[in-house]
Amino acid sequence: MYAIKANKMYEVDNNSKKAYLTQGYDITDEKGNIIERSPKATVSYSEYEKVTKQLEELKKGTDISTMTLYELLAKYAEIKGINIGQAASEEGILKKIKEAAE
Repeated sequence: MYAIKANKMYEVDNNSKKAYLTQGYDITDEKGNIIERSPKATVSYSEYEKVTKQLEELKKGTDISTMTLYELLAKYAEIKGINIGQAASEEGILKKIKEAAE
């Protein structure tokens, strides 16, 4: 697996993965698929705004008064065709949504 940040790429193992993540590197497999994002990763304001608008559109057509944030995020992922796998928390679903957006 590899640690990637900007134009730098280092081959890493499980022992050094955490150190690279805390330095802002994303961890990828040999094919370039992201295994784990750095906790320092951010979403651009334009992407945030886009997702917020889409969520507002979803709210218009759905009775959300009784839905939890988890249910809203899961519904958004379903509508967008994003596989959330076994994400059991709001943070887990958000992570899957962000990954799909990139």
